[in-house]
Amino acid sequence: MNKETLNQKITQLQQEFELKKKEVMQQYCDANNPYKEGDKFTDHIGTIIVEKIRYSYGDKPCCVYFGAELKKDGTPRKDNNKRQAWQLNDVAMSVS
Repeated sequence: MNKETLNQKITQLQQEFELKKKEVMQQYCDANNPYKEGDKFTDHIGTIIVEKIRYSYGDKPCCVYFGAELKKDGTPRKDNNKRQAWQLNDVAMSVS
């Protein structure tokens, strides 16, 4: 084995590690996610109806919900504005 082969193997191991790390973080997010598509999610900005669920892999892995903003009465806004909302900002969980 030469230095170039060593560097290639180390790079490959690092890539595999990052993929496995993301998989574990996604499993953690799924295990701690109380919402599914179609649910209403409220954060400090307002309420959305969840259309898609993605993941944030930062220091605190969490779900990122994407969907249409709702008015206070629970109906969709006229402009059909959509936005993202992070699970960490869940108003229901921070009130406990």
